[in-house]
Amino acid sequence: ALRLISDTARILSVLLMIRRLRFKRNGNNVSIKTQEFFCIVYLTRYSADSADFDLNYSLYNAFIIIFCITSSIYILYISDNVRYNTLLNKNEDISRHSFILVPSAIAAYVHLKFFNPGYLNDIFEYLWTLSIILDACAMIPQALIIHRKRCNVDEGIRLYCFFQFSYRFVYIFDWIFLDAYDEPYRHCNLVHSFGVIRCLIIALPWLWKYFEIDSFHLAVGELPLVAAEALLDRNDDMQEVDH
Repeated sequence: ALRLISDTARILSVLLMIRRLRFKRNGNNVSIKTQEFFCIVYLTRYSADSADFDLNYSLYNAFIIIFCITSSIYILYISDNVRYNTLLNKNEDISRHSFILVPSAIAAYVHLKFFNPGYLNDIFEYLWTLSIILDACAMIPQALIIHRKRCNVDEGIRLYCFFQFSYRFVYIFDWIFLDAYDEPYRHCNLVHSFGVIRCLIIALPWLWKYFEIDSFHLAVGELPLVAAEALLDRNDDMQEVDH
């Protein structure tokens, strides 16, 4: 049930993005680099999974794979189409691909080398590991746009981020449940760790704004006390001079 809720949230986030770009023709505050990273994630992950995928095992998995790959490619097609790409503010989407792809590729290699050396020369295992790490970092360009706007984005972008956050957040509880009650379940620290990182990246712009405002209010609230203490100190100094 938790996995179904999680995958539903992911599907809704994708449909929201398609509706925004294709039908509303609104590319404001949208990071196409994030969508490009998601496309890479799905192609690498499911190409790795296809090596030992059994269609008879799960038609549901087949549906998720087909939906994720085709929808991510379609989103990129819309964004690159002449009729729609003028709606994207590319000056806001300034994150470089190399700043995310290169560290992710290196991290995937390091993980296999030190934690799973038996699969170091397995290209499919490397692609799967890369997809897990890149999936956590894919929302960084979108999060940076939101941060630069100080979270002043429209409801559509907020809802998209909410569903993207919910997708992994619910999965975390599913992993905990399986780890506790499903004995054959194989605990994967890589997936769990980067699942948490993904949630933090999505929530970071709003957390940053909340604590920034909270710190500002705290500082403003202390100003009267600081001013009163300074005034009392000044009066004491004046009284000492008079004596």
